Amino acid sequence: MIRSLLVDDHDDARRYLRTLLAEAHADVEVVGEANSISEAERAIAALKPDLVFLDVEMPGGSGFDLLRKLNRWNFTVIFTTSHQQYAIQAIRFSALDYLPKPVLPEELAAAMDRYREQQRSARPQAEVQDQFIANIAQPSPASFKLTIPHGDRTYFVPPSEIIRCEAERNYTWVHLGVDRRYLLTRTLLDLEHMLEPFGFVRINRGDLVQRASIGHLEAGHAVLKDGTRLEVSRRRQADLKALLAS
Repeated sequence: MIRSLLVDDHDDARRYLRTLLAEAHADVEVVGEANSISEAERAIAALKPDLVFLDVEMPGGSGFDLLRKLNRWNFTVIFTTSHQQYAIQAIRFSALDYLPKPVLPEELAAAMDRYREQQRSARPQAEVQDQFIANIAQPSPASFKLTIPHGDRTYFVPPSEIIRCEAERNYTWVHLGVDRRYLLTRTLLDLEHMLEPFGFVRINRGDLVQRASIGHLEAGHAVLKDGTRLEVSRRRQADLKALLAS
């Protein structure tokens, strides 16, 4: 059984999430609930959960504050949050999971699938946790580093070092150079939402490119400064040409 703790200052939100888990996730046992950071800290120490559903914004301190206090934690976190862009970007960049409120059953199911898959892989967590704490300490998402787990190592990469992202079904290759790329367990659409504010542009269904890495356009292709030629979809050619000219 997966021992879970629900942390949210709204009783109805905890009740609703408990119901969703009971209805569709028989392997999840809710061992406790907490409505504040201090109560959550005590519950974690006493109950030792495997999984914590953690609200980001609560009176008297955020879910981020709780993790700062713990410094290191030996459970998995799935954040729950209303649409607050800074919080969502910090979570995404740090390779942690979140559920937007109100939580939808299908999104909860996908998050639980990701949790179960994560439990089957032995990836280092201490460095990931440290980078998450470092990210949330930054004054803006511009200073975040993207967490890229790769085998038994984890890399932390500023967006400026990424040349392009290439779709591979539901995964994405992150290219940092001609001979350096890592497979990330995120869709290209996820990466587009994360990286668009940092000068990345979608040029076709399968490629997201850093604008600064494009050398020139030629015969319906974007020619990158490293020599890579990528086709630009017909409907995006005019917009890309205007963007590069601006």
